Amino acid sequence: MSSITLNQNNLYQSILAGAKSVIKQKDILNSINVFPVADGDTGTNLASLMEVILNENNSYDSDSEKLYSVADRALDGARGNSGIIFAQYLNGLIYGLDMSKEKIDITNFLNALQQAFTYAYESVSDPVEGTMITLMRSWSETLTHWKKQTTDMITLFTKSFEKLRENLNRTTEQLEVLKKNQVVDAGAKGFYHFIEGHLRYLKDGFIDELYKDDFDSDKTDMHEPHDQDHFIEGDFR
Repeated sequence: MSSITLNQNNLYQSILAGAKSVIKQKDILNSINVFPVADGDTGTNLASLMEVILNENNSYDSDSEKLYSVADRALDGARGNSGIIFAQYLNGLIYGLDMSKEKIDITNFLNALQQAFTYAYESVSDPVEGTMITLMRSWSETLTHWKKQTTDMITLFTKSFEKLRENLNRTTEQLEVLKKNQVVDAGAKGFYHFIEGHLRYLKDGFIDELYKDDFDSDKTDMHEPHDQDHFIEGDFR
């Protein structure tokens, strides 16, 4: 089992991988977008934000500057409710990190995730459970829980990601409109896939070749999160 060492460079690269993961799901996210209104644009708004994040400026001299540029570009490029919430989340995460050290220890990371959730939560005038906000909170809370159980970063992320998938599935029962249409929340699914790409990069270092045929979103059931059992129970453990 390989270990994960989180630092500014691989966090930056993993954010880019997460962005590409979301873009891959754009059409599916649009097709299940029924809350707060069925306007079919959650995937488009999130993909637009991720494209802005991926528009890398190569003039930065340090990894911390690259991370700050992601936070700033995200706020500038946010569209729609889902894009604004996600941009605030990234802003809180990045500005919540202690950039005085290249290595990011788990305590630093968890503190930053808590700030990320706070930024996202406060960007919504009327937060609703069963949406992206719910998954953002559960990701932070579950990581904090597993931190008490293990010091192994792979185990920590794996167990937390399993719980994230459970919570995504649960959104169908949390909002009547989702239950009626038998779909998960589109924004929550977008966040799920961002974390999926983020973790896959930290484990395997994939960005451009992250998705082979078996990860093709066209083959994904739009009513459920992407089935990644081989990712969760196989090569990520």
